Amino acid sequence: MKKSAIGALLAIVFVGLIVTGCDALRRTVEIPDLTNSTLENAKISLEKRGLLVLVGENIESEEIDKGLIAKQDPLPLSEVKRGSSVKVWISKGLVRVEVPAIENVAVNEARAKLSKLGLEVDEEEVYSEEVPKDFVVSSNPSTGMMVQKGTTVNLKVSMGPEPPKTAVVPKVIRMGKSSAQKKIEAAGLGAKFVYRVSTEYYEGTLYYQTPKAGSVVPIGSTVTAYIATVLD
Repeated sequence: MKKSAIGALLAIVFVGLIVTGCDALRRTVEIPDLTNSTLENAKISLEKRGLLVLVGENIESEEIDKGLIAKQDPLPLSEVKRGSSVKVWISKGLVRVEVPAIENVAVNEARAKLSKLGLEVDEEEVYSEEVPKDFVVSSNPSTGMMVQKGTTVNLKVSMGPEPPKTAVVPKVIRMGKSSAQKKIEAAGLGAKFVYRVSTEYYEGTLYYQTPKAGSVVPIGSTVTAYIATVLD
């Protein structure tokens, strides 16, 4: 074979090597986007580029399905040297936890239980005849429900029994019976009238009341008013 032919053949081979092997000759490569890929596919993609893969701990993810790559470092499109490592984290999806039994539990203990599970706490105070003060009456979501970590659990916390609502006893002495009754009932109290023989007051005079005017009593209490009468 003539020297010119051999030279031409070598030139063709050299050009072919450049074309087919240019990627292998590059010192740096661009990292692909590995998110939403399986680990197996990611390894294949990285090996083609002369890169290694490192696997971190599984992480929670709202967007990426369980078992797929949720995060990578370096980020996609980064330029790195061949032989570099790319770290990936596999999604374990949204982690769900069970709301523990916290009814009739001291609110401080309930907070600790929920916090340990990664749940947030919101509290609302309510009156309760059955549950002691500062203990949990109920929760929403309720005991046994499966919820995502970070969910807020609303706790109704007992303030103990509701205190009776009160009213101030009005003054009705020297008033007529009808007017006295209206005034007593307007205060949320019941009226009772007792007629007693008296030589000190004119007949029909409302001369005494109990409880006394200004007393604070529970709503619905009875005010007894005494009205003078005379012997026949």
